[in-house]
Amino acid sequence: MNVMEVYRSVQGEGTLMGVPTTFVRFFACNLRCSWCDTKYSWSVKEGGKWEDLPIATLAQRIADQGARHVVLTGGEPMLQRELPALAQTLRAAGHHLTVETNSTLFRPELVELINLWSLSPKLAGANTGMLRLEPLRQFMQLPAEQQQWKFVITGESDLAQLHQFVSEHQAFAAAQLPIIWQPEGRWAERDYAHALEWLAERAQLPEWRPFNVRVLPQMHVLIWGQKRLV
Repeated sequence: MNVMEVYRSVQGEGTLMGVPTTFVRFFACNLRCSWCDTKYSWSVKEGGKWEDLPIATLAQRIADQGARHVVLTGGEPMLQRELPALAQTLRAAGHHLTVETNSTLFRPELVELINLWSLSPKLAGANTGMLRLEPLRQFMQLPAEQQQWKFVITGESDLAQLHQFVSEHQAFAAAQLPIIWQPEGRWAERDYAHALEWLAERAQLPEWRPFNVRVLPQMHVLIWGQKRLV
């Protein structure tokens, strides 16, 4: 497996924010988001380096960190061919597994092995193409408690596109799937409080009331900025 880094920190995003967690970052991604804050995870030119690790070695490194919660991230972890075998090994060892994915790939063999799917479809502000509806609809069919939908917002156009998307898919309102908004990092870094305020105000608008919207920061960015291994 193409492993860039294994480290322990606290989860900085989503519904498990604040939980002590081991992060496993894999190399390679099938998207090129303009605002990506981990370009080194898909580009050698951006400083990307990795080790080709067997599952047993990687599982031991994870165990050495001592955290029950493990996040498999990237890049795009769903590109790793041996991800199901790693997930089986980690679940057998008692770990809670989150996959952070851009949601462009759905692998049925992973469904029973992952505790939480942190799904992050890319809106127009990412400049990386249209939403890929087929895998997104497959993820929607999973149990609601296994999903969180995380959207990076760059402005009004992203919110308009997102509202159209969730309105066209009944599961978001009917199952109250968590819809997490977080401000795009470069915008937020200029004035994080104002960026969150802007989103919080829009979350109160009548058109969003049928949905389970949560405005959340990236806690690790607030604490450490854009440092790696935190």
